[in-house]
Amino acid sequence: MLHYVYCTLLSIMILLACVSTSAAFGRQVAPRDHFPVFNNPRMWSATEAEELRLVLPNDAVIGIARGGEAKAYPVSIMGIHELGNDIIAGLPIAVGW
Repeated sequence: MLHYVYCTLLSIMILLACVSTSAAFGRQVAPRDHFPVFNNPRMWSATEAEELRLVLPNDAVIGIARGGEAKAYPVSIMGIHELGNDIIAGLPIAVGW
């Protein structure tokens, strides 16, 4: 029974993917490289970012913490770039929105 449910859900997902991509197939919505990728962005402390009004208290951020290091990427900035490359605790990461 459970196998049947998984197969049915998978079939529905494939069908939806085909329908949604067939309408856009062959049409490019934004030109290539329209959203610039950032590399190793400059970071401020939370206090500095708020003082400079780069981030407001209720702004949404994408956050990551690893090895005692934490970074936050404001959604307002990610909406412009959509993808970024950075390093946290010596590990290369890609941040996407």
